Amino acid sequence: MMLDNFPRGTIVIEDLEIGMVRHLQKLVTDADIEMFAQVSTDRNPVHLDEAYARDTIFEGRIAHGMLTAGLI
Repeated sequence: MMLDNFPRGTIVIEDLEIGMVRHLQKLVTDADIEMFAQVSTDRNPVHLDEAYARDTIFEGRIAHGMLTAGLI
């Protein structure tokens, strides 16, 4: 069974089969990052302050790792 990005409801572990794939496309917005910072209390400026983040190895703001992991 192949899955695409169309909503199909919740997939439970019993329905998983070898070879299944799922694709997700999500534009992470400023609002997503701000809301995640509020609920996680992770207010690291690399996520929230563009001027600060420009001077880091990332050269700009980045989303929280756990925010992106949560999409998996």
